[in-house]
Order: sequence, then C-alpha cells, then structure tokens
Amino acid sequence: MKYLSNAVNFSIKNWMLILPVFVLTAIVSLVSGVGTANLNAITSMFNANMMSDPGAIMAALPAIYGAVAGAGVVAFIAKFIYEPATYGLINKGLETGNSGLNDIGAAISSNFVKYVMYFIGMLVVSLVSGLAAVLLVILLSLLVAVLKGVGVFLMVIVMIAVVLFLIALGVLLSMWFTAMVVDGLDVVAAAKKSIEVVKSCFWTVLGITLLVWLLFAVAGLILKLLLFIPLVGPIIYSVVPAGQYFVMAVFLLMVYRDKTGRTSAA
Repeated sequence: MKYLSNAVNFSIKNWMLILPVFVLTAIVSLVSGVGTANLNAITSMFNANMMSDPGAIMAALPAIYGAVAGAGVVAFIAKFIYEPATYGLINKGLETGNSGLNDIGAAISSNFVKYVMYFIGMLVVSLVSGLAAVLLVILLSLLVAVLKGVGVFLMVIVMIAVVLFLIALGVLLSMWFTAMVVDGLDVVAAAKKSIEVVKSCFWTVLGITLLVWLLFAVAGLILKLLLFIPLVGPIIYSVVPAGQYFVMAVFLLMVYRDKTGRTSAA
C-alpha cells in the first residue's frame, strides 16, 4: 500500500500536472455528449420517417456515423497528446522533484514517438491475442460438437484459462510505456523489461490496479448524477477518468523506478 499512498501524495502535491489529461478528457466527454444527443435526435427522426420515406435510411447514414464516430476520433487523438505529456511530466517530477506545465512541450516531444511505437506494439499484441482467442473458440466449438457434455466442460475451463491469461498478460505489460519513458528503451526491450519488473511485484500491481479502479468506479457512480447538467456535468465527471489515469500512471512510474534502483526526488 505504500506505493499507492505515495502515488496519492504525489498526485495531491503536483495536482496541476493532471490538467492536460483532465482538459482533454473533458473535451472528449463534451463531444461524446453532443454526439449522443445528435444520435438520439437522428434516431427519433429516422423512426418517424422510415415508413413514409425509405430513402431516409441512406440520407441519415453520414450523420449517424458522424455522431457515433466523432467522440471516438477525438478520444483517439487526445491519447496521443496526454499520454506522452502526462508520463513525461510525472517522470520529471519523480526524477528532479520539479515539474510543471511549462515542461509539457518537452514531455510531448521526447515521448510522442515512443508512444506511437508503444501503441503499435500494443495493437500487434492485441491482434495476435485476439486472433489466437478466436481460433481457440472455433476449435473448442468443434470439440463441443463431437464430445457433447465433456466438450462443454472443457470449453468452459479453457475459456476461463484464456481470460486469466489475458488479464495476466495485461498486468505484465502494464509498465511497457513506463519503461520506454524512464529508460528510453525500444519497444521490444521495453516490453521485456515490463514483464521482468512486474513479475517481481505482480500481485501488488494487480491488487492496486483493482483497488484504484474500484475507488474511482464508486466516485464515478456518485458524479454520474451530474451528467444531466449541460456542459458543466460532463466536465465535472471528467475528474473521475482523468484522476484514475493519473494516479495509476504515478503508481506505475513509482514502482518501476523503485524496482530498477532509482530514487525519486519527489
């Protein structure tokens, strides 16, 4: 728990460093809210006119796509800004004891390419894992058809094992980008380093991750009551995902630096 306590203390002391992720998360939330409202309006109009005007289907498709995809595109772009910035700012704060928003440009420029490579690496791992899972499901389905009851039991056991494996893999790679930021490692070396470091504190990382998720989930349920307030509600609610992301980033950086023999100035 000392890591979580230290992460919370650092976050409170350096609360201004959360602003990049909070601002961008709020923008995504606002765009999502507008998109949802537009989608609801389009859906209502479509339902009212689809019988009298079948051509409304084709006419509404671009608007529907824009309403659904808009927030996703903004969220995708935002991650390429706040993740390099946040990790860079936090790492500088831990390393020197002095980090502020004036360092955001340097943080982004020094970590942007690293994040792109990390994103590609995660995409490859996700695609390979997903393809393997699909092939396994197909194989198990064939076994169920042949073995009947025994096959169903085997399928359940294997699927549970697959889920546990994917969770374990996610935890082991949770310091992938962290290793790239702190040590400047390439994408492959950083993945190996993440696995090496997390193996020594696997249950700590998993436990704190679940605990932080639970705490912010409770906070999210409370603040969700404010979402009905136009503009202000989504902005206030953005504190939840932004806070969760920031605390976890601090936690992972602290653990990594400690396990690799680095002392933190903050």
